[in-house]
Amino acid sequence: MKQWLLKNNLSSGELSPLLHTRTDVQQYANGAKKLLNAIPLVEGGAKKRPGTKFRGIFAGALRLIPFVPNSDNPFLLILGINTLQVYDPLTQSVVYTGSTPYNTSAKVAQIQVAHSRYRMFFVQGDHPVHRLVCSKDFDNWNFDQFTFVTAPVDEINTTPNVALTPTGVEVGKTISLNAAAFPNWSSTENYIIGERVIYLGQTWRAIADSTGKVPAVDSTDWESVTAGDASVFIPAHVGAIISINGGQVKITSYVSPTGVLGEVIVKLNADVQAIAKSWTLNTAAFTAETGYPSTVTFFKQRLVFANTKNNPNQLWVSAIGNDGDFLEATDDASAFSMASSSAQADNILHLAQRGGVVALTGGSEFLISSAGAFTPASAQIEQHTTYGAQSNIRPCLVGNELLFVQRGGNRLRALSYRYEVDGLVSPELSAIAPHIAEDHGGIKELTYQQTPYSLVWMVLNDGKVASITLNRDQEMNAWAQHDFGGSVRSICALPQAAGNDLCFMLIQRKASVVLEQLDETSFMDCEIVHNGPLENRNLHNSTQYRFNNSDGYFYDDNQPTSGTWFAGQPFNMEVEFLPPDHSQVPNTAMFHKIQAHETVLYVRNSIGGQCNQYDLEHKSFNQSAFQNLTYTGPVSVSMNGWATLHEMELKITHNKPLPFHVQSVAMLVSMNER
Repeated sequence: MKQWLLKNNLSSGELSPLLHTRTDVQQYANGAKKLLNAIPLVEGGAKKRPGTKFRGIFAGALRLIPFVPNSDNPFLLILGINTLQVYDPLTQSVVYTGSTPYNTSAKVAQIQVAHSRYRMFFVQGDHPVHRLVCSKDFDNWNFDQFTFVTAPVDEINTTPNVALTPTGVEVGKTISLNAAAFPNWSSTENYIIGERVIYLGQTWRAIADSTGKVPAVDSTDWESVTAGDASVFIPAHVGAIISINGGQVKITSYVSPTGVLGEVIVKLNADVQAIAKSWTLNTAAFTAETGYPSTVTFFKQRLVFANTKNNPNQLWVSAIGNDGDFLEATDDASAFSMASSSAQADNILHLAQRGGVVALTGGSEFLISSAGAFTPASAQIEQHTTYGAQSNIRPCLVGNELLFVQRGGNRLRALSYRYEVDGLVSPELSAIAPHIAEDHGGIKELTYQQTPYSLVWMVLNDGKVASITLNRDQEMNAWAQHDFGGSVRSICALPQAAGNDLCFMLIQRKASVVLEQLDETSFMDCEIVHNGPLENRNLHNSTQYRFNNSDGYFYDDNQPTSGTWFAGQPFNMEVEFLPPDHSQVPNTAMFHKIQAHETVLYVRNSIGGQCNQYDLEHKSFNQSAFQNLTYTGPVSVSMNGWATLHEMELKITHNKPLPFHVQSVAMLVSMNER
């Protein structure tokens, strides 16, 4: 008996080969064996992906970062070794070029940013914090090292065993802080590691806790020190905070081994001498020796840094409304610091906003939040899941979910709040298609293009690209693979007020790095308009020419002699379906013989295409036969021959620089148990 089988849903996208026998799960019915250069749509079916427009050659460019002060004025940051360029997609021009300290490709990949309106902070663990700022009219730009009002201090402070005398107490005053000499060694004193004494005219430092142990060259309790190690203060202490007599003083300049100048930032109770071990010295947390922050974010008007070489699990949170004020106090608006901790690796790799500050570490996912106002007293840090994140791959916010790449680089997870567990959960998005990342060396970069198709784009480590059509409301999690004919280095989406989100890529084409923009009106990659430089056509592996007029869409291997045309690199779309199994588990029809008599594709605004290598014919033999206009409607393809169901092939391809969108496929088949 003949029957029609319908396929109009690809909401599960390309499935892992490990799922090709799982006819019992819904994903099988909604999935495909292969999706290449095709975008599964929420509405059903799949559409040939857009081509790209050529936007310029950017030698040495490595990475794209969005800079969006508002949706009317999106900008694109193009980073290379020691370079930063600001690109305006509306004028298609570079509006600012600056130099950066990031002098290797690895450092460029490690850069993390936090953006708020007209300023963006840059961090990378080997270099001081930098900031990019622009004027409100976007005419003036500046990228420079950021100067803190009060820099973050190390969580470990020292209490020198020497007396210190301040010369003032009032806030804002510059005062002197003068230290006495180190005390002489005493046989009855209990000394702890780090304390220094004078003995026989030399300065000694305790390397072990001891009492009554005489300092000597061969001692295991003491070591002789000179120069900076024998000084109370050293030039590196500039910027450090001294807590003395109930107040705080920020060291502003070095005077001598026993004296510094400082600005009073919290009023002192008195200017009397503070006895030894009654005052503390908090050195700067961000230095060349201790390392600089590796990740950063904004949260509730506070700037948050984390992960230095010496303190990989520490967070520093600024005062409210002041990016440069990290003076820690107990006031609600003051700065504070805290640390993450778990049985797993807890170096903080990424910070993001999601109902608090999400800290993704090498082994766990934490949330820093508070029941009410986010203050030093109310902030709490809690561990929620224990998957671990991959370093150097920035998380991506999609709706109310934070997408991050799991440790190992092959798995993608979506972190979100779940009411029934009253906490964050991280289900895996890549469970149905892990082969895509695994076959291409893992995931390198994420970006989210909200419109027109709600796509998460992923650059893979071999230069190929994957996408997910992600729509939780419609239960859509559809993976697909893409080949842009070159090695993709970076991808970045930019929202804009009107129209679809913009999406740009850096693609290595032969010896050039090309900036290209995805464009719904393009049907080839790296399309160059007719009046563009002729030499740019050498970027293509093969070149075709397309143009359109009132008679429709046309293409040729030879350059047109007039009109507006585009030269580009054509690409092939493939959609290969899984064989349909309409039996109910545990029964199966996979080993029955099947004959497909006819296949009917419903296409929309399309031209051309093939089904199992049979051309899709939709033209009428009338006066419009020489036109090449798009067609919407059913297209029938006659088929014949018997095959075992699990060996049946149904593949749709399209290799011309023309539009193509298939909404559904129906097959008239006969089934035979023999």
